[in-house]
Amino acid sequence: MYPPAGADPDLFFLPATTRIGWQVQLDRVVVPPDLAACPPADAEPDQNDPRIRYHATMHTVQTPALKKAVAVARRLWLAGGPRSEGPLHLAVDGPGETGMTTVLRQIGRIFEGILRDQLPYDAKRIPVIHINTPLAPSNKLDMSIPFAEFLGHKHTKDPESGQRSIDMSGPICHVMKTCGTRLVLVDGIDRLDTSELKTAFDYFGYLAAECNVSFVYCGPGSRELVNEARRGKRPVPPGQGSGGIPTLAVLPIPYSADDYGLFHEVVKSFDDGLRLHQHTPGDLLKLATHLHRRTGGYMKPLSYLVCQSAQEAIETGTEAITPELLDSQLVGCIDDDPLLGS
Repeated sequence: MYPPAGADPDLFFLPATTRIGWQVQLDRVVVPPDLAACPPADAEPDQNDPRIRYHATMHTVQTPALKKAVAVARRLWLAGGPRSEGPLHLAVDGPGETGMTTVLRQIGRIFEGILRDQLPYDAKRIPVIHINTPLAPSNKLDMSIPFAEFLGHKHTKDPESGQRSIDMSGPICHVMKTCGTRLVLVDGIDRLDTSELKTAFDYFGYLAAECNVSFVYCGPGSRELVNEARRGKRPVPPGQGSGGIPTLAVLPIPYSADDYGLFHEVVKSFDDGLRLHQHTPGDLLKLATHLHRRTGGYMKPLSYLVCQSAQEAIETGTEAITPELLDSQLVGCIDDDPLLGS
């Protein structure tokens, strides 16, 4: 299973907003351990059981938004040629904890995978850059730093000297042009204040035009933030212009007596991935109502709830996920304030 034997374990903790960290995530493969090769059900719980590490992450469950991300990445690739209209940009928008960052990175993974299939191998190629929106981007110097961080450029002098970072826009553009960068993923765009929109999007717009790259912006309210930045630059009379930046919505998975198919599909994917001795296929699906009550259909708490419950089931020797085990976890939505006691 991932990580492969013999790999430098430090690499797997590097953020995806560094080039090496991004490559590690890009090549990440999760292989469920063979249950027959793990400690038997009647054995004393063992912290070295490979299933504990496996259930810490498991595999990525395919939600409607993740499936749509595959098509989005392909269209970005096909539309990424030298068009006179300029590159296409997108927003990934929705409530927090719905899995937007996972969707954003899926777009990047698929896009880079297409490039690998379509173009000859080139170790110097950097098709995708992934950054987080910097805090308080008061000028282009601040905006250049996350790009320099991803590319591994030294953008500061000796920190003990107290000298500030230097603007890295020139080296960044050079690398993006010469190393084939086609896509920039920008996470956390919701951190921008209204007063910062012009600075940030002026910089993103400059890089997009200068290097012919597409940008994908991610975060709650990202669609309106991008559109607001556009309106601030070029006011549009009422009733004219387009509907704004194309947007991929990432929403909680619904669940009701009349609308349960998608949530059942998601839960079944988790169910299929469990490696517990007392788990029978379909057991987790029977808890779908309970899981939705605890998580509201939000993918981040749902994933953590299932994964951490599975780990505890192994650590305690129960080897099965029950409603009681789910309710004992700290993750997921709960009705009562834990600080008030019972």
